[in-house]
Amino acid sequence: MQKWQEISQDPNDPKLLEVRQAEIMAARQANLVSDRVAYLSELARGKNVLDVGVVEHFLDAHENPEWLHRHLASSAASCLGVDLLETETRKLAEAGFNVVAADLTREPLDQQFDLIVAGEVLEHVDAPGKFMKNCAAMLRPDGRLAITVPNPWYVNAVLKSALRSQTFVDSADHVCWYDASTLVELGQRNGLRLLKFVGIAVRKPKKIGAKLFFSLRPLMVACGLSPLLFAKSIIYEFGPLRP
Repeated sequence: MQKWQEISQDPNDPKLLEVRQAEIMAARQANLVSDRVAYLSELARGKNVLDVGVVEHFLDAHENPEWLHRHLASSAASCLGVDLLETETRKLAEAGFNVVAADLTREPLDQQFDLIVAGEVLEHVDAPGKFMKNCAAMLRPDGRLAITVPNPWYVNAVLKSALRSQTFVDSADHVCWYDASTLVELGQRNGLRLLKFVGIAVRKPKKIGAKLFFSLRPLMVACGLSPLLFAKSIIYEFGPLRP
């Protein structure tokens, strides 16, 4: 994807916006991913991997069968977990996991990786540019950064925000929403280029109304609605920005 300054000095130039839109559409994958953990684990297969945010809020998260780090470690050739929560990270290390405590918004690790996974991390970070820059510094020339973030255009968020009687409230410790357009720019400013992105399908809606709505997804997509409307989170994959 081109830096917008290479096309126009006006970031709102209609021709520039057309180019940016076309590039984003080309990176958007048509089908949703049914299993986030399985998708990321396949990306990690046989690679040297860094897993960012390994604690996932609570130490007990590692007992969950869906704990991402366990799956990445079993798929990768090597996998290092990192988190800024020192006490929890130390306890995971004592339990035998290959993890370290570090704040990647401050400085990168002195290592290079084939794949860096940051699952549901960026929306918590108050220095996202520094985080992305440090991730870029840790990528090998052909490496990839895979981040997952909440989707601001998810149907639940859109509908609750549109209704006068309701409002959508996200997790209390999230500080930002990201979409493809903002992530293209954030990546380019910090040495990364967006390669592709794909939505993660909602699994097993609980309420009857939600079950009915999501069962109609194929029909609504066939009628022209974006599949991303049905994705609560999105996986974005970046590579190093080449001259």
